[in-house]
Amino acid sequence: MLKENYFLLESSSHGYHAFYTLLKENFSGLQAIQYTDELMDAVCALTGSRSFWNNHVFVIFVEYPQVSVVSSLLHDLLDPFSYILVTYYKEPHQILMPVSGNLFEHIFTDFSLFHSDYYFAKLRCELEKLRRIFFLKSEMRSFYDIGKALASEKDSIRLFEKIIDSSMDMTASDAGTLYLIVDQETGSWSSIKNSDCSRKFFKFAISRTLSVQSALETSTMPITRESIAGYTAITGRTQNIEDAYRIDDHVEYHHNSSFDRRTGFITKSILSIPMKDHQDNILGVIQLINKKKDKTELIDYSDPERISHVLTYDTADVMVMESMAGLAAVALENNLLYRDMEALLKSYEEQNRSLTLLSRKILKAHEEERKRIAREIHDGAAQSAANLAIKLEICKKILERGEKADVMKELDTLGNNVRNTVNEIRGIIYDLKPSYLENGLIMALKNHIESFTENTGIKVMFTANGDDNKIEYYLVSTLFRIAQEALSNIYKHARADLVKVDLEIGNGCLSLILSDNGVGFETAGLTQKRHKSIESGFGLEGIMERVELIKGSISITSQSGSGTVLSIKVPLAS
Repeated sequence: MLKENYFLLESSSHGYHAFYTLLKENFSGLQAIQYTDELMDAVCALTGSRSFWNNHVFVIFVEYPQVSVVSSLLHDLLDPFSYILVTYYKEPHQILMPVSGNLFEHIFTDFSLFHSDYYFAKLRCELEKLRRIFFLKSEMRSFYDIGKALASEKDSIRLFEKIIDSSMDMTASDAGTLYLIVDQETGSWSSIKNSDCSRKFFKFAISRTLSVQSALETSTMPITRESIAGYTAITGRTQNIEDAYRIDDHVEYHHNSSFDRRTGFITKSILSIPMKDHQDNILGVIQLINKKKDKTELIDYSDPERISHVLTYDTADVMVMESMAGLAAVALENNLLYRDMEALLKSYEEQNRSLTLLSRKILKAHEEERKRIAREIHDGAAQSAANLAIKLEICKKILERGEKADVMKELDTLGNNVRNTVNEIRGIIYDLKPSYLENGLIMALKNHIESFTENTGIKVMFTANGDDNKIEYYLVSTLFRIAQEALSNIYKHARADLVKVDLEIGNGCLSLILSDNGVGFETAGLTQKRHKSIESGFGLEGIMERVELIKGSISITSQSGSGTVLSIKVPLAS
């Protein structure tokens, strides 16, 4: 609020008593001061320092001879729109020199020539101009503060509260609602482009009522031209309604009085403003209700006399709120952008953690594979090669004794051992990259199952549906290893005589299910237990890790005495 201060720098000369009395009668609170320094101290005490946002205005009456000094001091101390300087003199032939600064008027105090009503009316008009300037400065300050607050707010709910609270405060409204536009399918914030509101809803972001205690729950409603907010959003035009219950019948929209009936609130004046971004897309609607003379006033809606005092929103309110709605739209866009960036950053962080974990698992899988290969070579080809060396030493000793027949016999055995060792080495190489994987997963599983049945005597029923031609090689290899390990575990531990293997490929997903009629096991604590040993290869832990590496899911159903079902689902690249 603008605070008006009136000062009179009294003259040491006589003859101004009647003029001083007239000033005191017309300007209540006039302070008479004798010295210039005292006047400056009083002004400084009220303002603190020169500021564009100062809310004090000064009217200072100074005798002409002192005006130059006072004008210079005020120019350095105050904003030019913060004071009015009036000089007075009594000598009829006083030569008045130009005065720099914000000088309003020279007053000749001879009452026969001094038209006090004229001068004081003129002075009050000048004060009214300063009040208007102060109002505009206040609006600028409000926009400045609101802009900073909205720009810095990262929490969506608090942002909505600031938007509606600031709007109500600037227009002295008794109630306000913020409607935001959301996508019908996803529920995420959206906008209306070119009046197209299809597949869009209004969401009550926040509602305020000062004189009636009633909270409006967050909900959605369709956007139609029949509602005031909907019409505002579709047309993109501000609606200023004098009386909600007296809207012209020819207008498309009407007032929904359900809130009034439920709470006792009476809606009269409405200002409905679209929130437009820089491309004129509508992000929402700010709706203000019942403008008051004093923004702190509470309205008793049971008193018809009080309701009659509700004002209509004026042109200044419309201008202020259209600017405010623009600020709110920018703040909302920035808020959504910040939230999206924050979500993206969290996603990147999660991906980095996943990649780190994945890298560790891959390194572990490689190390386990190297150990498996080393174990197979150690238990097979390496021992066979050692036996070959021993056999050669035996042949040398027999040859030294000249026992030709025994040498030939040992050489035959040695030849067989060499061929077996070669076959073992070929088997290891073949197992590292079996050529039959090139023919697809279905054929690879079919061949392995036939070999498995032949070597173990366990019957396996295999069914496959779908096209495996487009499955990438690394998936084919990994899924084959999983099935291979699962069948190996069944042979070693399940004591089953029947296994079913079902492979389904389609709809961007692959499903592999292995079930047996073996002894089963208790699955409690399966994820914590280490299912790995030299005899069982990777075991269930290895299978689960392989499934995780290819972004699949696995479920194991089993209990003692009722067999086991291993179900794996893996997404396929589109």
